[in-house]
Amino acid sequence: MFNSLFKKNVISIDLGSFETKIVKGSKKKDKIKIDKAFSFKIPDSVYMNGYIKNLIVLVDSVRNELEKNKIRSGICYLSIKSADIVTREISFPVVDPEEIDGLLKYQLPEYLPMDYSKYVIQHKIIDKFIEGDKEKLNVLVVATPVDMVDMHYNFVRDIGLRPVILDYQPNCIWKLFRFANSINGKINVNDKTIAAIDLGYDSIDVTIIREGKIKIARVIDMESITINNDTKNLVAATVEEISSMKSDINDISILDDKLSDHNRYINNIRTNIESILTIIDRIFKFYFSNYIGCEIDFIILFGGLSNINGIDKLFLNYFGIPTVILNSIEKLNIAVDLNKYMNCLGLLIRDDGVQYL
Repeated sequence: MFNSLFKKNVISIDLGSFETKIVKGSKKKDKIKIDKAFSFKIPDSVYMNGYIKNLIVLVDSVRNELEKNKIRSGICYLSIKSADIVTREISFPVVDPEEIDGLLKYQLPEYLPMDYSKYVIQHKIIDKFIEGDKEKLNVLVVATPVDMVDMHYNFVRDIGLRPVILDYQPNCIWKLFRFANSINGKINVNDKTIAAIDLGYDSIDVTIIREGKIKIARVIDMESITINNDTKNLVAATVEEISSMKSDINDISILDDKLSDHNRYINNIRTNIESILTIIDRIFKFYFSNYIGCEIDFIILFGGLSNINGIDKLFLNYFGIPTVILNSIEKLNIAVDLNKYMNCLGLLIRDDGVQYL
């Protein structure tokens, strides 16, 4: 996507349909330095599923917040996610990295039957494995609609920043976990298999990482929007009021049949989360079928919906896999809300020797 070898202080932006997060900082050696971090709500229906629906309104909204925080210029890294971004894992014989582009041209039609002129195709070597007596490469291919890339490029230019990096959000998460090694002081990413699940406002990201290597990256769209809209219709509340009500939930894993608006709200949230769990379960089954004999050791939850009390128990009860809410990352002793700024922090990591999206 956008190219760069810059490693200086940058503005990292995580656009969302409900809330946008911005971090000004840098990565130097094994430390991430944060100068500023802030977030703000954006107008409804301006940004949805990775598409900018109203560029003028979005630019005005973000530019105003940059002005408030005295950011007027600089290099910009931007994260992106969308259900319209297509990802596939493809195996190749071991070849030099520069040869993979040529091989992709011949093999992509088998895996991605679409008009390639409408997509930006990028790839990442994620693993080596032995098949029979031959060593092979497992390559993650990411196809992003050209118009989506162009609109984000124009957005960054219009807010007065220099567009340098456009990165896929699951890749940002993988980089941050790999950089940190240890999660919550006890989960070592390099010797465990974890499912990192970003429970966002309008989409759910599922990234499976085994022994420090990304294996599966999927985006589930619309489900958390369904949660908020269904509940809004049920109790006639605004999105902000719904967010406040979520903090009043004692334990979403416990079903309460008593009749009240509050209990109806909780049970509705629970029902919709359970529908998300069934989709995540399909992703897990795909992983198990492709990596025979491999288990998932931990589920790590972060993002807006992870703040619902008891949601880790709900995941544990459903999958039977130890589940934790992310609260600390080794090497990140910084005063920002990790749940909120994960993608921004992951964006700052651009190590040599690793091919990033």
